[in-house]
Amino acid sequence: MFSCFRQAKVRDLDSYAFELLTHPESLSKKDLLLNIVYDKDEDGNYFQYQFEVHWPLKENIIAKYEYLEQHILNNLTSFMTNNLHFKNVSKQALKITLARYFPDRAQWIIIDPRTINSNKKNKTSNTSTKSNLRLEPYRLTDLVVIGVLEGEYLPIEHFDTKYDQKKRKDIDYEKERKKPNRTDNDRSQTNGSSVRRKSPQNTMRIDVDDFES
Repeated sequence: MFSCFRQAKVRDLDSYAFELLTHPESLSKKDLLLNIVYDKDEDGNYFQYQFEVHWPLKENIIAKYEYLEQHILNNLTSFMTNNLHFKNVSKQALKITLARYFPDRAQWIIIDPRTINSNKKNKTSNTSTKSNLRLEPYRLTDLVVIGVLEGEYLPIEHFDTKYDQKKRKDIDYEKERKKPNRTDNDRSQTNGSSVRRKSPQNTMRIDVDDFES
């Protein structure tokens, strides 16, 4: 406990949250704690179930899709048996599609093994880097939301919920609202001191004497 506090650089009057767990959990620096959402409701409004998955990663292990899928399958079958009381659940027969959720955009991105495998076929020096789920485009970090649906190679539309659609509309509305108004800009430029003054529209005539006479 004290070593964890030292690593976190706990200082006086810092605020921290604690959660009581049913079993001890030891997290290393490279481990990931993922929020898993599973099985949408009949109307597709939201995901019905949620549970956490501790994904232990050793120092020399890259966050690959194969490891993630197997680890989620292990936890999912346990959740379906113990919490949902399903019977005869076999992780070998269970086919799933995974997607990572980006709350700032209210969008999902499919974690597609075919895309990852195609990257592996490009024989480059950084092949292992391309398959690392911690990097672009998935950027898996602690507490990210991973959606799980039964079925192989499902399209992104299957993960989209009515909540996400409403959230995207709200995000687009906020973007439009924060855009500067063109008429306000024109008015401010007209009133500004740096604006060039327009030339007068009325002409002026000057009469002079005829010096030849």
